[in-house]
Amino acid sequence: MFLKDIKITSVAPCIVVPNRIRFRAIFSDDITSLMPYLNAVQKNAVYNHEGKVLSMTKDERLITLYPWEVTVAKALSEEDADETAAWVKDLINKTYVDRETIEPVYERRSRPTPLVLYGWLPQKSGCRRCGEQTCLAFAAQMVNGGKKLEECPVIWEPGNEDLLESLKEMVVVLV
Repeated sequence: MFLKDIKITSVAPCIVVPNRIRFRAIFSDDITSLMPYLNAVQKNAVYNHEGKVLSMTKDERLITLYPWEVTVAKALSEEDADETAAWVKDLINKTYVDRETIEPVYERRSRPTPLVLYGWLPQKSGCRRCGEQTCLAFAAQMVNGGKKLEECPVIWEPGNEDLLESLKEMVVVLV
């Protein structure tokens, strides 16, 4: 076991979403050496090697890892905060155990912009079958986590396989 403990030190109301909380927790050990491995394992991570910061999402939660601490926004409750902290600890420890078989990734993955995703959507007519007014609005919601690729019924229709595969590769960092 690499990380012996993770202790929540503060809990406050979330400033992003009402009725949610944010929290900060400290690690018993410095995780700097594991960050490139975590970046490789978490396909939705955004890593700044020089700044020693790794951000990711888990479900709707925004998780940011620093060498000695983690901050989480949009947690559902204090119980959810405990569960999320335990998940982070397990992720770090599993990555440590598996590090010999993981190729570390030091580069920052780029997140697609709404305009880039929009360019790969099959219809630009605003069919509204996804529930959004326009395809660009749908793309913006995908980037912000409000919509998933699965919610665009047109992309799954025959003839759109190439677009679908390209979009799947792009949105992996949004998961």
